[in-house]
Amino acid sequence: MWLADRLANLVSGLGGPRDKSTGNLHVHVPRARAELDAAYRDNWLARKVVDIVPFDMLREWRAWQAPPEVAAALAASEERLGLQDRLLRALRLARLHGGAALLIGDGAPDPSLPLEPETVGQGGLRYLHVLPRGRIQAGAIERDPLSPWFGEPIAYTIAGGQAVHPSRVVRLLGAALPDDAVGDGWGDSVLQALLEAIDQATAAAAHIAAMLPEAKQDVISVPGLSQALSTEDGTRLLTERFAYAARMKGLFGMLLLEGDGRSPEGERYQQKQLDFSGLPEVARLFLQVAAGAADIPVTRLLGQSPAGLNATGESDIRNYHDHVAARQTVELTPAIARLDRLLIRDALGRDEPLRYAWRPLAQASEREKAEIGRLKAETAAMLAREGVVPQGVLAHGVEGWLSAADLFPGIAAAFARPAG
Repeated sequence: MWLADRLANLVSGLGGPRDKSTGNLHVHVPRARAELDAAYRDNWLARKVVDIVPFDMLREWRAWQAPPEVAAALAASEERLGLQDRLLRALRLARLHGGAALLIGDGAPDPSLPLEPETVGQGGLRYLHVLPRGRIQAGAIERDPLSPWFGEPIAYTIAGGQAVHPSRVVRLLGAALPDDAVGDGWGDSVLQALLEAIDQATAAAAHIAAMLPEAKQDVISVPGLSQALSTEDGTRLLTERFAYAARMKGLFGMLLLEGDGRSPEGERYQQKQLDFSGLPEVARLFLQVAAGAADIPVTRLLGQSPAGLNATGESDIRNYHDHVAARQTVELTPAIARLDRLLIRDALGRDEPLRYAWRPLAQASEREKAEIGRLKAETAAMLAREGVVPQGVLAHGVEGWLSAADLFPGIAAAFARPAG
């Protein structure tokens, strides 16, 4: 077997001295922040790669699994603090620069001290500020596995040299590093690994656009051209002559030339056209590579319907929605867990073991909502008949479902009003 493999290698050249890929070597070259900012501001594809995923993670927001009055209080606190907007800005900055932070303000005179949740009363949170990576410096990473801050910076420093305790900071990372020991407490920009594919996709479109003015060219062979151009008068006369010929062609669709076009004394006219038949596929291929590198389907990245027989793009969008939902659960929920506990105390003035669910990105139509409602109503009626669930518990569950289902506008407020 070794001999066969070796012979095949010798014949094909793969892995041998003639294989050009054997010299490939990956060297990490960090992208400067100025380059990342320029790409985000000037390259439409880079901007969409950075912005789309955070926007989709937050556009439907979340639903608290709580009684209507509690859910309303939590929503009021989120709105007062501008949580959704600030979280969106911070996630975009984290993807662009490799990290960003939300600074939690409770009015404490010394932010270097821990922010204890028990000290936050109703309305106790004052603000949430978005801090780009350049405005907050992460300290050394806690390496003690017995510490509750293991894996996080021990402290932060903001503009002016003010130290901030990590309990007052929500740290959001961009692309994860292979080992946090090699970084400065943050991650990589998502454009670090994608910018080459993005540049190739946009360059392919730019090259095709540059070819458009050359799509059709008139070529006229003029006997004695070099001699005519050797003097100023000859150059002027030749230029005026063919400028007039171009006007004649534009006005009347005719081009007057001297001679029969075949003899050495006659001028010869040709028209050359470029073939663009395969270029759209080339440009589309580069865009597909960029979309695959960004984990965003082409239908979402470009906002176009898929091409091809029986192509709907539903499976791509469904897979993308599953990907976003997984990132919400695995990355975003743990990142804001500390803030959520403070938010509950800010809204209610006490601790409550509340949970929430991220609303699905694919929103059901009115017909689909009605069908789902019918099935759930039948299930609730069956449970009531069988007596499997106590009536009070079942009624509470049905109330929460109807309040969150958006089937009957105003029903949540009606449930919140006292009976009678």
